[in-house]
Amino acid sequence: MSEHEQAFQAPTPSPSATPAPLRLVPLSPGLAIGPVWLYRSPALQQQAQPQAAPTGASRLTPDQVAEEQRRLRAAVEQAVAELQTLTAQVARTVGKEEAAIFEAHQLILQDPEILDAAIERIAQQRLPAEQALQEVAEENAQLLAALDDELLAARASDVRDATGRVLRLLSGRANASPLPSADSVQEPVILVADDLTPSDTATLDPKLVAGICTVLGGPTTHAAIIARSLEIPALSGLSPDLFAQLRPGQRIALDGGRGLLYLNLAPEQERELLQQIQEQQRTRTRQQQERERWRGRPGATADGVPVAIFANVGDEEGAAQAATLGAEGIGLLRTEFLFGGRIQFPDEQEQELAYSRLFRAFAAGQPAGKTIVARTLDAGADKPFPALEALIGALQEANPALGLRGARIHLCHEELLRQQLRALLRAAHATGITLQIMFPMIATLEEVRRLRSIAQAVLAELEGQGLRLQPQPAIGIMVETPAAALMADVLAREVDFFSIGTNDLYQYVMAVDRTNGRVASLFGRLEPAVWRAIAQVARAGQQHGRLVAVCGELAGDPLIGPLLVGLGVRELSMNPPALLAVKERLARQPLTYWQEQAQRLLQAETAAELQHMLESIA
Repeated sequence: MSEHEQAFQAPTPSPSATPAPLRLVPLSPGLAIGPVWLYRSPALQQQAQPQAAPTGASRLTPDQVAEEQRRLRAAVEQAVAELQTLTAQVARTVGKEEAAIFEAHQLILQDPEILDAAIERIAQQRLPAEQALQEVAEENAQLLAALDDELLAARASDVRDATGRVLRLLSGRANASPLPSADSVQEPVILVADDLTPSDTATLDPKLVAGICTVLGGPTTHAAIIARSLEIPALSGLSPDLFAQLRPGQRIALDGGRGLLYLNLAPEQERELLQQIQEQQRTRTRQQQERERWRGRPGATADGVPVAIFANVGDEEGAAQAATLGAEGIGLLRTEFLFGGRIQFPDEQEQELAYSRLFRAFAAGQPAGKTIVARTLDAGADKPFPALEALIGALQEANPALGLRGARIHLCHEELLRQQLRALLRAAHATGITLQIMFPMIATLEEVRRLRSIAQAVLAELEGQGLRLQPQPAIGIMVETPAAALMADVLAREVDFFSIGTNDLYQYVMAVDRTNGRVASLFGRLEPAVWRAIAQVARAGQQHGRLVAVCGELAGDPLIGPLLVGLGVRELSMNPPALLAVKERLARQPLTYWQEQAQRLLQAETAAELQHMLESIA
């Protein structure tokens, strides 16, 4: 009988003391209560317990090398097949964007820097396949973890997750600390772990796992993103000492929205939390019913001020989902879906066909009035592309987030941009969609002028060929850098609209690694500096008559989205599942209310003050 089964049969009574809840890092909102299910990550065990160096007696003999290399290749092939199955499963049950995480894991296992290096190490050092792969994988993971960029550093977990799958296949051993299953739990549990990989999180059943609490991880890790998609309340930042002290079956509770962990629950405390959870469930059911009314209605405040509620989309399936859920347009088309993992760039004709299919999937036979805002290829930093590296060389930079990415790559390789613009414009002409173009990672006025000049030249070229778009595509920029936010009043004279990418704006304004447990709490709540930066961009847009949009995660938060409208934002673009909730929340109050509350938030001097104000508004 496992320790978990024993704990469920005879849980140890909680002590009578009821200490105040611990404040941890909020990852996914919601309340949860249940018995502890302890889980120790195989990926961390792999990292902490490297294989011992082989002695002369344990090294492979020359005639064993080929067989060991075959074993490794076979295990990788099996792991890739498992990942393909997992990708399809996650696409169905969670979402296409989350499924892309495991497409990336397949690429990791096929990466020559890992697979070929391990094969070579087996031959040169006569190491067993497990040790060769583990050494190479950990070296690559540590290189990524040491980079001064939170998104690239987070990929270290993906390397360990993907290669850990191969190591388990090679060893033939199951994880000694299994995840909850229907056969092993009697009620939904609180999964308490040192860390969770994306693979771990994607296989969780929300009917069995009421909540998650981890030692490691941050709000932008792939595991956290999946937890939010599954609507499992989650926290991170538990101290290793407390993790070691928790007992399987011990009843605890957590509040993923406020970042609170309740230990040693007293009976009255548990009753109160259970009542809150039941009320939360009733509220969620009622809200879902109310939100359905908004599926076919445009976004607006209670007094009728229109606000465009658009969707963020990264592929054809996402475009169809956005249309089904009532998106008025696509506010962020991530055109990277056509380029990732390819050795050669798609030619102009292939791009045009792919964009046309996506545009038609969103238009659903009614393109009139449908707007799609296409972000040009945002390569570099956390979005490396083999085809791009083949063209300009490997992007091995000490600080990729501050290196060659976005608009800077466009201006180094203008023909790539021209090809993409021609393909987008031809697709818009063929489908009748209203197309807008925006350029990523802008820092200077000179960049904007050069990029706009290129776009105008491409438009003139196509018009000379008899292709005329009506209306003419608006040209805008992503506001993601402090430089663009500070210069917004100047940049507004050169563009037709701003789209604020709050995810990157957080990163650059706060100068913080969101996956570093020591500083991840800075991203747990809205920061005054970020709010003020958004307000500055909104003011500049209003002064110059330019539309201001937000297309980061803040736009899809039902509490914060309407407050962005109060700052002057008139387009909110979000992941499709959030569309109805934001429309419903926005329509509860007139514009003047949202303006007053947004201005209140500008008075906050600390994240705690700002959070308190948000709670009072909620």
